[in-house]
Amino acid sequence: MRSAALWLTLGVLSGPLAMSQSQPAHAPDGGTRAMITSIVVSPLPDAPFTATVNTEWTRILENGATQIFANHRLIARDGQGRVFQERRFLVPPRDDKPTSRLTSTEIADPLTHTIAFCSPDGRMCELRLYVVPPRPALLPAGTSPNGTGSLVREDLGAQTVNGIEMIGTRDITTADGAVVGTDRPLQIIKEFWYSPRLGLNLSTKRMDPRNGVELFTLTDIRQSEPDPNLFALPKNARIVDYRTPATPPRH
Repeated sequence: MRSAALWLTLGVLSGPLAMSQSQPAHAPDGGTRAMITSIVVSPLPDAPFTATVNTEWTRILENGATQIFANHRLIARDGQGRVFQERRFLVPPRDDKPTSRLTSTEIADPLTHTIAFCSPDGRMCELRLYVVPPRPALLPAGTSPNGTGSLVREDLGAQTVNGIEMIGTRDITTADGAVVGTDRPLQIIKEFWYSPRLGLNLSTKRMDPRNGVELFTLTDIRQSEPDPNLFALPKNARIVDYRTPATPPRH
């Protein structure tokens, strides 16, 4: 009886193992990818600067734990309105690693209507058509025309930091739950500190129950012409031009 019991135990343990070696237990999983949109740098001429964008994303998990991701990246704009931006991974903040891995660099040129996406090692750059997006109109405060939400706008006043004047605004949006797929109204709060001189938000804070708290701040701001090398494509980079459609083959 002891031998039979031992055999059954081994059979139960080895059966699924043997099956997993002959065929997969499930199809490959694509995983989940999260991305947040940082500040928008418009190609404004005659307003050059260099700065560091500091991003901090705080999420409250279902078990009450707090999850934080962060990165720091370089951005710049020259007097012609060309915009340079680094793109970096969001990672858990660590004092021994102040910067995360570079994923790409971007150079947007409004004069040539070209934006270049370059690999972190500088070996390849893709050129694509760059169209300056129109500045969206500011949504008016009050109830939305279709009655599915409302917006309250609060004036936070003005302040000057490091010689840069900023104007503060808080937008409180209440959305109908049926519109956003929740069982109750959803409130989203956004705070902006805007620099008229630079034409961009020096600080943006978004508080959304679906995503947590997203905070973007600009530091190390220098209002002078940035290093011109930032706007040059890497030497010896392979250039792939997607700005014009490929010519169809002749028959």
